Amino acid sequence: MKKRVVKKSKPLFKKRRTPARTALNIVLTVLLLVGLAFLGYSVGKPIMKFVQDRDGRPSQTENRQTEEAVTTAEPAVTTAPTEESAETTEEPEPEPIVKKNILFVSAPSGAGFDSYLDERIAYAAENGYMGIAVDLLSDGGMINFATANERAVLAEAVLPSGISSLAEAVGKINDAGLKAYARLSLLTDHKLSYIDKGVCYLFENSTSSWYDNSVSNGGKPWISAFSESAREYISGIAKEISDAGFEGIIAGEIEFPPFRRSDLSYVGAMVQSADRYTALVDFSNAIQSAVSQKEYYPEIDAQDIIAGSAEVLKGADSLNFTAIYIKYDSAAVGERIVKSDETEVSYAGLSPEAKATVVFRSVAQTLSGKKIIPAITDQSLIPTLVELGYDETEILIY
Repeated sequence: MKKRVVKKSKPLFKKRRTPARTALNIVLTVLLLVGLAFLGYSVGKPIMKFVQDRDGRPSQTENRQTEEAVTTAEPAVTTAPTEESAETTEEPEPEPIVKKNILFVSAPSGAGFDSYLDERIAYAAENGYMGIAVDLLSDGGMINFATANERAVLAEAVLPSGISSLAEAVGKINDAGLKAYARLSLLTDHKLSYIDKGVCYLFENSTSSWYDNSVSNGGKPWISAFSESAREYISGIAKEISDAGFEGIIAGEIEFPPFRRSDLSYVGAMVQSADRYTALVDFSNAIQSAVSQKEYYPEIDAQDIIAGSAEVLKGADSLNFTAIYIKYDSAAVGERIVKSDETEVSYAGLSPEAKATVVFRSVAQTLSGKKIIPAITDQSLIPTLVELGYDETEILIY
């Protein structure tokens, strides 16, 4: 018997879903979308950051330019210098010598002044001096250079071995880096006074010259501060020195002779007057006028100022000067000074430094308002004077 074949066919309509099934499908779909979103964010963020970082990095061209700039910069030298470079290294320049003090140069005995001055110039330059003060008119009236002054030549007041040319001497001093000063003793001339009665002290109402002692005891005449002829003579010498190029003039011994009481009556009223100091002031001002374009320094002994016997200072307000040199010699000052009012100043027991300090403070008090500069015979006192406020470059060393 033949089997019957049964054919299965698809139904015309799908099976209808239940509401629970539909809700489950929606929940699953939502979860799938959330999962895809989380996965996309997790993977995409690093990719985005990588792309941004890549965009911010410099290009290869910029890298090459930077590398070239670094390689073209001059590299720092780190290698040790070779022997050759060490040999050619320049030594630092030495500190310049600070020049200080003025050196006094007196006329030598028994030798030529020209050669001796050359030696002192060399010494001053090598030892850091600022200048030299040359003794050109000595105490006693000797002129230490070849002057053209006819009266000086006639009086045999010119030192035969003196400086042959003042201008050349100044040139040598300046070429050595030094300043040139000249020192003159104004009122101690015993040369012209011997032959010219117009310049010296005379006995009152007489033509006889006054001597400071008997001739047998070596008495000498003195040039007079009252003499117009004497002023012209010393002024002429000072001008000759100034014209040669000296920077300044130091004028010492602006004073009267050491008159004894009897001498005052012999010479007369002019030296007995209380106003006689005006003759000293006028004499000094005449010399200053002759060298008016140069510095002018009267020099006065410290002991005379303290004792009150420096008569020229009575007219200090009328005295023309750049500054006043105060000459300090401890031996000359001694251990005590008797003042004009008969009071006494004692320096007994003081050290050299303490003594100099007391003396210069007394002088400064007496000359209040006036510029003073020390002139000393003992260089060891310089630190003490500097502590007192004095300029070391100006101090004169005898």
